[in-house]
Amino acid sequence: MKVCEITLHGTDSIYLLAPTKYRALELVGHYLADARRPDMLQSSKFVVRQLDLSEEQILRPEKCRACPLDE
Repeated sequence: MKVCEITLHGTDSIYLLAPTKYRALELVGHYLADARRPDMLQSSKFVVRQLDLSEEQILRPEKCRACPLDE
């Protein structure tokens, strides 16, 4: 299993375990459909990123990555 981050519309991130990026998208699609928000993935404004667990890292959504840590 791999840890994936899916960032929706550059603001919200979902972290999950999945064997592939494609499967991660499927799982998030089912989750959003159950939450009555299937339009979140249909707009094509999402980024799927596989995270490397062998590296230390702070998990921050895409919008926060551009912000300096000292602000």
